Amino acid sequence: MSAAGRPVLDPATGRVITRLPDTDGPGVADAVARADAAFRGGWADTSAAHRSGLLRELGDLLREDRDEFAALERRNAGKPTTRAVGEVDFAARVVDWFAAAARYPVGETHPAGRGMRTYTDRVPVGVCAAISPNNYPLLLAVWKIAAALAYGNTVVVKPAPETPLSVRRLVDHAAKVLPEGVLTAVYGGAETGRLLCDHPAVGMVSFTGSTTVGREVARRCADGLKPVSLELGGKSPFVVFRDADLDAAARAVVTAYTGNTGQMCVAGTRLIVDRAVHDEFVGRVAELAAALRVGPPEDPGTDLGPLISRAAVDRVAQVVEEAAARGAEVILPPGRSGVRHELDGGFFVNPVIVDDAPSDARAWREEIFGPVLSVASFDADADAEALALAHDTAYGLSASVWTSDADRVERFSRALRAGMVWVNTWGDTEESVSVSGLGQSGYGRELGIHAVEGYTRPRAVWVAHRPGR
Repeated sequence: MSAAGRPVLDPATGRVITRLPDTDGPGVADAVARADAAFRGGWADTSAAHRSGLLRELGDLLREDRDEFAALERRNAGKPTTRAVGEVDFAARVVDWFAAAARYPVGETHPAGRGMRTYTDRVPVGVCAAISPNNYPLLLAVWKIAAALAYGNTVVVKPAPETPLSVRRLVDHAAKVLPEGVLTAVYGGAETGRLLCDHPAVGMVSFTGSTTVGREVARRCADGLKPVSLELGGKSPFVVFRDADLDAAARAVVTAYTGNTGQMCVAGTRLIVDRAVHDEFVGRVAELAAALRVGPPEDPGTDLGPLISRAAVDRVAQVVEEAAARGAEVILPPGRSGVRHELDGGFFVNPVIVDDAPSDARAWREEIFGPVLSVASFDADADAEALALAHDTAYGLSASVWTSDADRVERFSRALRAGMVWVNTWGDTEESVSVSGLGQSGYGRELGIHAVEGYTRPRAVWVAHRPGR
């Protein structure tokens, strides 16, 4: 990387917004040292009530500067304004929730003999490295930061190299509220992440990103026996039976595969539909997807903004072209001749449906991170076939099932191997509900009461008292 720094692009135009140098080895070491000094210098011993109050102030800052943060997400991540504002609001709610959670009781008192008190509690792990992705730059960084700080840790956050601007602003704003060193940031790509994972003073690593990189994070942290939380990729099934509310299901699947322009780990990108309603349902989905407007993020009428990079566009196009070459039917919006959507030099694509792709095609097997829906069918009332298709993936992040049969609801929700299961709905997420993945989608919990398990460690304590005193 040159001294001028890594270019940070506007994905809607491909033009450089600014340049930000990667944090080098000494810089990473300094950030970790500051976080470690803050942890040992008193943050870990700060009362839960005090930490709670500071987090509430941080949440207030997010709300006060909502428009500023949303503008950064719109320009740097290509998010339409409504989506960007909604994500800032969600981030503020997450901070508020963990501000309250900091004061929840933890631990247990155990029966003990005379002269002995025995209890368990939880203690913070120390310096937490939070490595966040480019699809939700501010929101997913806040999920990690708020939880770690609530339970007495300090944080070094590394945003994705493509989208550092909102996190940089958050860290700057947090300096008005938090003590020195409690929240610091480093910037850059894979090498910066490796330096964080390898640093002996880092107590745990929370990573959201691809499964490939997640494996490397786990391997590196294993050398130091560091705990990790991994929220990784997905290739989520969206199962529709003939007895479902087909109109509602069609609207939901369009949101599931085109939301955030398909750049979601939970995206419902594998449609598994009863063959008896296949043609009707796929036609309805194609009609709804075609009505979505691809355009610049600042336009209030835009539904789909750009992908994050030119490389992301190329990958989507290659995956679709490969499926077509192998016999799949590619359905594009009327008047569109290809996947790429040319607009002002930006990284835009059209929503695509790939019907009847081979089961070993990348369109069916791989996380694409673009608005591509692959379709397979099952025979009427063949629940076992539908379940087998749903499980035809190494991932296990989320799944959605649509049916009006109450017995089937129970059977499928119990049988599905996914960390998040939605029945007759899709995408519901709340700050109070802990989420995680199965299989190649990772492990560790984000949000909710179970986040404490990742950012603290249980401890058993025996206190002996002298008889008669």
